[in-house]
Amino acid sequence: MNAKTWMRLPWQETIWSRLRPDQGSSHHAFLLTGPEGIGKQRLGRALAAAFLCMHPKQDASACGECESCMWLHAGNHPDFRWLTTPARMQEQGAEDETGTTESEESVPEKRASEQIGIDSVRGLAAFFSLTTHRGGPRVLLIEPAEALNMAAANALLKTLEEPPAGTRFILVSSYARRLPATILSRCLNVSVPLPSLPEAKSWLEEEGVSSPDSLLTQAAGRPFRALALADADQQQARREFMDQLSKLEHDPYGISEKANRDNVALWTDWMQCWCYDLLAKKHNAPIRFNPEHAMRLKALASRLDLGRLLDWEKKLRIARYQSHQPVNPRLFCDDLLNDYCAVLQ
Repeated sequence: MNAKTWMRLPWQETIWSRLRPDQGSSHHAFLLTGPEGIGKQRLGRALAAAFLCMHPKQDASACGECESCMWLHAGNHPDFRWLTTPARMQEQGAEDETGTTESEESVPEKRASEQIGIDSVRGLAAFFSLTTHRGGPRVLLIEPAEALNMAAANALLKTLEEPPAGTRFILVSSYARRLPATILSRCLNVSVPLPSLPEAKSWLEEEGVSSPDSLLTQAAGRPFRALALADADQQQARREFMDQLSKLEHDPYGISEKANRDNVALWTDWMQCWCYDLLAKKHNAPIRFNPEHAMRLKALASRLDLGRLLDWEKKLRIARYQSHQPVNPRLFCDDLLNDYCAVLQ
């Protein structure tokens, strides 16, 4: 991981005052929540770096130059652990949330797990029991926290209830409601803000994105999702998918046969945006995500059944979380697209 991944983002300055170690909360466990793609991971890492830094800056952020910061950047700090899923471990340092490419014939059991199991939590026993380096703090970063299965969450709870001295827990979650209430009650819940449009545009331009406006529209204002969409292949894939979705009325199998582990989460997100725009047109509200399909959305919305559309919207909200779990991509997308066809009947 390079030094940049341990720095908070420009739109996180205000919330930093609530978290900074010298003036913020002294709570031992923080739960950073918010939509996917807004930079929660960066804020969590910035907080971890600040706790561990030997010579913090005036604003309490990590200096990026001391021995502790160098260890973090190199990925071998003795007082830091990153608890994540085996699938995420395969992507060390990646910002996106997709898995590694697999063939359609691959079965979920053969893929890297999308859950954090109890063995991973138990494996932290030595980390918690040993004396920290130079007597300083220790930090455990857990992301995505909702990936903790029930056994792992229960095992973690024991440590959260009686944390070792100087230990800080940082949990990052896009689906905090799926965490057990016992975990939620022991964490300081911090809602990470979505950046304003000017802030997001400025950051994307600094990242080398030449035309961020349309990308932010497609990404619902989420800068990291917009950054991923800036890739030419991503844009082509989205255009093809949305074009097919706009014409889909009877046979979803031509689309779903192309589903794989890499695109199922993106497709679910795009279907949710399409559904939102249909609901907007049904109520004569402005289209938010797909202005290039305004005429088609208007025509579809004029004849579809609102009750069925709301049922599909509810299913998509659930599917958005499930799309990051071990699913059969083709069957998963078949189910969602069949329901869409039913909406249009």
